Amino acid sequence: MINRFDSLDAAIAEANRLPYGLAAYAFTRDSTTAARIGAEVRAGMTTINHLGLALPEVPFGGIGDSGYGTEGGSEALEAYLETRFVTRKI
Repeated sequence: MINRFDSLDAAIAEANRLPYGLAAYAFTRDSTTAARIGAEVRAGMTTINHLGLALPEVPFGGIGDSGYGTEGGSEALEAYLETRFVTRKI
């Protein structure tokens, strides 16, 4: 569904209204608007002015009730890694 809004604040509020956040798409001619959308819309994947989400090298995943973690991209390896810090003085 595509909706038009009278203000950017209203559009961002609607995008963040539900507890789901898998993907968001936005179209704008203004770079300041694009930057705000990228920073403030709570979605695991956001595209602005294109529909390019389905690439194997990019992470695929949502936030909130849309899932935990990602698959694809280097971020998908995080679930299999255990970060450790070891120091030794000889």
